[in-house]
Amino acid sequence: MTFDRNHFWPGARNLWLALALSLGLAGFASAQPPSIPPPTNPSARTAVQQPAEPYSLPPAKLAQAKALGIIRPVIYFGAVFWEILILWLLLATGRATRLADWITFRTIFRISRKWLQALLFSSVLIALLFISVDLPFGAVSHAFSLHYGISIQAWPSWLIDQCKTLGLALVFETPLLVLVLYLMQWKWSRRNYWFWFACTVAPLLLLVTFLLPPIIEPMFFEFEPLAKSHPELVHQLERVVARTGTSIPPDRMFLMKASEKSNGLNAYVTGLGASKRIVVWDTTADRMPADDILFTFAHETGHYVLHHIAKGLTLAAIGTFAFFWAISKFSEWMLRQFGKRWQVDTLASLPGLVILLLAFALLQFATEPIESGTSRYIEHEADVYGQEAIHGLVANPQKTAVDSFNKLGEAYLDDPDPYPFVVFWTYDHPSTQSRARFAEQYDPWAPGSTPRFFPK
Repeated sequence: MTFDRNHFWPGARNLWLALALSLGLAGFASAQPPSIPPPTNPSARTAVQQPAEPYSLPPAKLAQAKALGIIRPVIYFGAVFWEILILWLLLATGRATRLADWITFRTIFRISRKWLQALLFSSVLIALLFISVDLPFGAVSHAFSLHYGISIQAWPSWLIDQCKTLGLALVFETPLLVLVLYLMQWKWSRRNYWFWFACTVAPLLLLVTFLLPPIIEPMFFEFEPLAKSHPELVHQLERVVARTGTSIPPDRMFLMKASEKSNGLNAYVTGLGASKRIVVWDTTADRMPADDILFTFAHETGHYVLHHIAKGLTLAAIGTFAFFWAISKFSEWMLRQFGKRWQVDTLASLPGLVILLLAFALLQFATEPIESGTSRYIEHEADVYGQEAIHGLVANPQKTAVDSFNKLGEAYLDDPDPYPFVVFWTYDHPSTQSRARFAEQYDPWAPGSTPRFFPK
């Protein structure tokens, strides 16, 4: 199964609210469920007894999961609102315009070339947002992760990773801001700058996806061929390969040494074309039973076979055009309404970039349920594929899948009963409980049922 986790760091440009720390602590007091006295007679006990849920936690871990069920949404939504507030304050206080004036007229280098001005302004803006928001609230989320034993990464190592993240943000985001500024200024592209910008971003998505496994991911973790340390596991996984009829040779199976930083469990598909591969965390390989790993691998094979990366990129490319069109219209509206108050005359200016980022943040938040819902559908499809793929390879596919979800949920202290609104808005996977419930009852080889992806 895909064990991608975003509980504490949900994504790029999601900025963390410091208040989340104090608000999140309130969850500890109410985390322990109230005790319910047992009924006094057997018939009453029978009447109120509920069937056991497929995903459950020991009492101590359940209390922690309930606390995190409050903390995580507070951090998540607080991050979004804090980002929006920071960008709005830069405009409302006139600091965005003053920063642009300082770079244009008062720098010690007296920069006269407009592209250098744009490059410096964009770099300062990205670094400012990262240092004032991403870094401190990333630290809040990491502190919670350490407190609950999900992460074991030492603070110096974590800070080094943040420096790398900032470097990548500057490398990828700065040229994009400079590009969109020039597209708004050039005569041939100013009316439809959003279209030409989307034309640039769409292939860039392909490039970044291709570069993730060979260049970007090794900046944060060490990888090695899975066969090097787990040859028997590779042999077991080849049974799934034979069952699914896929072409996933051992040289595309990799082990990621996550145990140096995390106690979590994970496996995922990454890359594109020649860089496409399946990655298993060493924690998963070392701590999960063989049958559970087969299901995990079968889920990931589902992503591979069902072309989820390609489909996701296609949807993203199509959505990019609609998204940037909406940003352009929303930005123009904000400029008409607040431009004089913000001391911004045109979007095609350095402070105009801040308006674009504000529009981006607001629309990204507004459209997040669409992205999350699409992701949940894809993950559910891979769950179905994975459970069907291990039919005949393990004694009980239903029990194996449920056991896998229980180990996943316990590793990350997933709330067995998350708030439906939080699931709807933020979860890129179905909740662990819903996945376990489906796995428990899904038996397409039963009389009258039909498998979705494999012949009966």
